[in-house]
Amino acid sequence: MLENILQALPHLVDPFNLLLMIGGLAGGIIIGALPGLTATMGVALMVPATFSLDAIPGLLMLGAIYVGAIYGGANAACLICTPGTPSSVATTFDAWPLCQKGRADVGLNTSLLSSSFGGIIGTLLLLFLAAPLARFALNFGGPENLWLCLFGLSTIAAMSTGNLIKGLLSGALGLLVATIGIDPHTAYPRFTFGTYALVQGVEVIPAMIGLFSISQVLVLIGSHKPHIAEYQPTPGVFWKVLKKLTRDCKMILLRSSLIGGLVGMLPGAGGEIASIIAYNESKRWDKEPSRYGTGVEEGVAASESANNAVIGGALIPMFTLGIPGSAVAAVILGALMAKGIQPGFKVFTVSGDLTYAFITSQFVVNLLMIPVGFILARFMAKLLAIRLTFVAIGIVVLSVIGSYAIRNSMLDVGVALAFGGIGYLCSRSGLDTGTMALGIILGPMIEENLGKCFQLAKSEGSVLNVFANSPIALFLIVMTLLSVISPYFLNKKRKIKTVVPGQDMDAPAPVGEDPAWKDFLAVFFTMLVIAAFAAQTSELDELSFLFPLCLLVFLTAGSVLLFGRGFRRMKRWGLFPDEGGERPQARKVIVMAAGALLYALAIMPLGFYPATALFLFGMSYYQNSAAPSRLNRLGMALVVTGLLCALVWFGFTYLLSVPTPASILFEAG
Repeated sequence: MLENILQALPHLVDPFNLLLMIGGLAGGIIIGALPGLTATMGVALMVPATFSLDAIPGLLMLGAIYVGAIYGGANAACLICTPGTPSSVATTFDAWPLCQKGRADVGLNTSLLSSSFGGIIGTLLLLFLAAPLARFALNFGGPENLWLCLFGLSTIAAMSTGNLIKGLLSGALGLLVATIGIDPHTAYPRFTFGTYALVQGVEVIPAMIGLFSISQVLVLIGSHKPHIAEYQPTPGVFWKVLKKLTRDCKMILLRSSLIGGLVGMLPGAGGEIASIIAYNESKRWDKEPSRYGTGVEEGVAASESANNAVIGGALIPMFTLGIPGSAVAAVILGALMAKGIQPGFKVFTVSGDLTYAFITSQFVVNLLMIPVGFILARFMAKLLAIRLTFVAIGIVVLSVIGSYAIRNSMLDVGVALAFGGIGYLCSRSGLDTGTMALGIILGPMIEENLGKCFQLAKSEGSVLNVFANSPIALFLIVMTLLSVISPYFLNKKRKIKTVVPGQDMDAPAPVGEDPAWKDFLAVFFTMLVIAAFAAQTSELDELSFLFPLCLLVFLTAGSVLLFGRGFRRMKRWGLFPDEGGERPQARKVIVMAAGALLYALAIMPLGFYPATALFLFGMSYYQNSAAPSRLNRLGMALVVTGLLCALVWFGFTYLLSVPTPASILFEAG
């Protein structure tokens, strides 16, 4: 190993290779920050470029793009409450509140340093423990993967303390959405609602774009703020954050990085599960867990160190077994094989020079990420100085093209818009989009592994033997139970009763309590979903219907409990208590939602760029009511339209070669 590492060092200090790594990092960070553009897409787009390069420089560039894209998702999570990549979902929980407090630079620097630390720990695991960890990963079958997913799902208990009913309902709704498409066991289509395109199911990334990005646009456009958030750069913030992490977050960073590395080596798990588990564990063992979700550096550090450590973990089974631990690792595996390199345990000896050059480059890339990410984060923070109106319409355009780019399908654009409306309704009713996203992500894995367990049980003759027949499964069962019950024991002394004897019945609801109308709105929405899915069950067989049936029963019971809670609160505080704060500007929200819908409908007949220009011009003119005159509004709308169209064309069509929908009318003409 030492000999191979020494042979790899000259490649790491070669100026050309350093330039490729810096360029790959910068490109990956930008790709990760754009909604819909994933690390997989960024690496896949650059694979053809490596054919003209030698094996080592090409792989170093692909590895840099991978690292940069996973970290880049945190920038969007912090600045616009949109996880740039699915693995940044948990980052939004604290990074966005930090931004809302005017501390965006703290969130950006915390995510940068934590990502670098997690990436280095993941690379150390890859370098020194690849063989034993790969053998450990082989012990994971259906039962172990099922309990790992349930362990990740159990974080809802910690994420929803204080509003557990709505948290559980949100998670169950996400799981129900995940059942749309082909049943994994019978290969029978279900819950397609008469739309053949839904046979392929709901793609996770467009759903995330809708839940976090488009819904956030509606929330922001309905606010009375001139900008996304007030932002005053803090002098010396980088060193202050570094001091905070080294002094108070050492255990969080180490624990989260180890979780990320271990979860990353399990095929199909990925950064989403790792970051959520790490966030939950950090919150569970904190002295003041109630701080999490309000904007604390510890939450950002836990999520980002975990999802970047996943990179090293995902490469372990790829190098040692030829089994990629993530979609990006699968793309890199293809690049390796195109160079004539066959992964397996012999790769460390037969192709040791290339293998160790790639592994050691990950140390360099994670260190280079600090200056490169710091510079790019300062430019991205300028987004907060732009008027909210223009940022909002720009996010809609990026969300549309990002959704389309996933599978070159307008269906995904429709999914993003639909979940944008669902996300906005959730924000108004108090349902949790974070737990809903968790259900959508984990749903397919839970159902697939649950089916495997039942199939094994038929041959074994005992369900218990299948579900708990290995030490790993037993350990995960115990951890799942602890994850569910520990938040209540750990927080028992901190609980404060919101209603005391003798309280004024006409007093407004206590801070943090949802008023009755929000509970009723959540019940109404949930019952609509139950009715829509129940109407689609008549043609399903018993096996296809089993998992959705359990979810429908659970949602019905939860809705009844929530209705009862809302009724009690209405008797105490009235239907519409004084919540404080300003009510959203309903007209602006409706116009933005209608404009986004018309924009999506106009893309196919007119083409992407004409429809985009019309949307940008119309929304810029209408929403910019603060302009001193109509002429000023007209000029500003024209400038915004031309500038954003040019940026989108240059970035997506010219640089990234991302296809855009063509025009039906113009092509026919």
